[in-house]
Amino acid sequence: MLLKISHHTKYSYVTPIFPEPQHLYFYPLSRKYLNVNDFKLEVSPKPAGNATRVDIEGNRYQQCWFNELTDSLTIDLEMVLDVQPYNQLDFLVEEQSKTSYNKAVELYLSDKIDLKSDLINWLNDIKELNPTQYIGSLCDEIYNKWGHTTSYVPDLLSPNDCFDSKAASCRDLAWMMIQILRHKNYPARFVSGYSHNPEITGHELHAWVEVWVAGAGWIGLDPSSGLFTTEYYIPVAASYHPVNTLPIQGSYRGGGDSKLDTSVEITLLDE
Repeated sequence: MLLKISHHTKYSYVTPIFPEPQHLYFYPLSRKYLNVNDFKLEVSPKPAGNATRVDIEGNRYQQCWFNELTDSLTIDLEMVLDVQPYNQLDFLVEEQSKTSYNKAVELYLSDKIDLKSDLINWLNDIKELNPTQYIGSLCDEIYNKWGHTTSYVPDLLSPNDCFDSKAASCRDLAWMMIQILRHKNYPARFVSGYSHNPEITGHELHAWVEVWVAGAGWIGLDPSSGLFTTEYYIPVAASYHPVNTLPIQGSYRGGGDSKLDTSVEITLLDE
């Protein structure tokens, strides 16, 4: 199956600014179910230079730098992916305690936020089953309790504020689920990327959760849909903290307001 992803982003500035180096996270992470057939990333104004780099958590990005002032910054992505059916539950959970991990995984147990008593009480009503059943039940409970909204602002709701809300963005729900999992001593990380579901709009630019389970590695779950992730999920960046997964990371020198214009279109090219 071929998926075409087109992603347009434009920042417009009231007065000219000087862009500091920008880190552009758009290239998919390596997954056995997907191959990148074509990838084009165009930046305007044209950078004075750019280089492909890999961050400390293994995410690939483009480092772009500039030499001139500009009143806008535009990034246009177009890529074609070949994705194959994928069953991520094809594994055997090993008889290793979920608390027995090497030092590398400890990063995804850190950065815990104190959870309010109402949230903990709600959490304690979810039965502790085997790791796969528990994380699946938790994902489904979050999906059933909260509605889904769309948000393009970089700020996140705190997990406690998200718990008090009736609806939240995919990023907010994912971050709350990560904090809950860490509270239960499950290593978890935040994933951003794209998802394709012809019956649901507003999920094209998406965020979800990956949980580490002994014997399985990282398992993807989407609390916005209550499902384990499939080949229709295209991960671009994964980190212990959401701020490290934003598609465009950088700053600029200058003042004045800015305006963001963005759109994502995912097209199925064949059946």
